[in-house]
Amino acid sequence: MHPELTIPLIGAEIKAYTLFTVLGALAFAAAALPPLKRAGVKPLRALALLAVMALAFLTGARLWNVAVNPGAYAAFKWYSLRLAGFSMYGGVLGSALVLFAWARLSRTPLLPLLDAIVVPAALAFALARAGCYLNGCCCGVITSSAWGVRFPEKNNAQDLISGLLPLIGIQLQANRYPTQLFELAFALLGLVPALVFGRRLISGSKFLLYGAWFSAMRFAILPLRSLPYDDFVIRAFYPALYLTLTVLGAAALILINKKEFSPYSGEQRPHPSTSPPDLHYE
Repeated sequence: MHPELTIPLIGAEIKAYTLFTVLGALAFAAAALPPLKRAGVKPLRALALLAVMALAFLTGARLWNVAVNPGAYAAFKWYSLRLAGFSMYGGVLGSALVLFAWARLSRTPLLPLLDAIVVPAALAFALARAGCYLNGCCCGVITSSAWGVRFPEKNNAQDLISGLLPLIGIQLQANRYPTQLFELAFALLGLVPALVFGRRLISGSKFLLYGAWFSAMRFAILPLRSLPYDDFVIRAFYPALYLTLTVLGAAALILINKKEFSPYSGEQRPHPSTSPPDLHYE
């Protein structure tokens, strides 16, 4: 792992997690501006919107983490500006609330806005997970399989035993699943069906398709992750959340594409009876 990276030429060191978090935020903004413009949001307004969404993401991510992992805040305060203690779905919720309010106040169709942030969000998530991998955080459970990677030892009872066994002549490899890379790969892979099939469907389909894929991916990888949360959060709350979002996303995708008109998308499909007749030339 490389928790700290050296910047070429100047020789300064920067934390990998911080660097890739900043790169993810910049990639999100750069990739979001063109589709937001196509959705009817002017560049300066788009920048303002993205800035507020970023603040809402950090706030929501921290508050969510406080709720699911309160024991972590004995070391630092919940309002700390430290880049740690964030839970992604809290950030997504915070950003979504800002986007919904923006659409409402500006009278902009919501579903095209949601479609516009799919690719930027996937890129930002992938970069953040790359930073987690280099930092050695957010890794998976111990494994003896070929997928295992040696990460810096985590401070828990299981790793304490792993460190003591070699002293009595028993070797135990403390390799772990690189779940950061699993999530990175599947997050980017999910863009393929979202972009290929989403463009053929009504506005909002890209967002719903990708959201369902992403939540299903998180559900599948959850058993491989090593999380410092209570058993209820790991075994009940998160599985229920991921499954619910997957089902709701798939159901909403089917529902909006069955409707001939969606008031949120700004699109109306022509009714078969109003379509021009086929012309046959002989």
